[in-house]
Amino acid sequence: MGLPRLILFAIIIGGGVWLWRRLQRRSTTAAKQGSATQTMVRCAHCQVHLPEKRAIKKNQNWFCSPEHLEQGPQARH
Repeated sequence: MGLPRLILFAIIIGGGVWLWRRLQRRSTTAAKQGSATQTMVRCAHCQVHLPEKRAIKKNQNWFCSPEHLEQGPQARH
């Protein structure tokens, strides 16, 4: 009776470890995806794309720096 119990115990422990690893992998993947997504905007002066968090907004235009904000939007080529 000792060997079947040992095998059953090993299967239960192995299944628990497998489930724990799978749940850990899923949570780290979700965390990486959430932090990687950013809204990008285009500077109205130089047309460079940058994250919205770093951009400066004035009226309907986005700018990449205070200097470009002062110079205003440029006509597109």
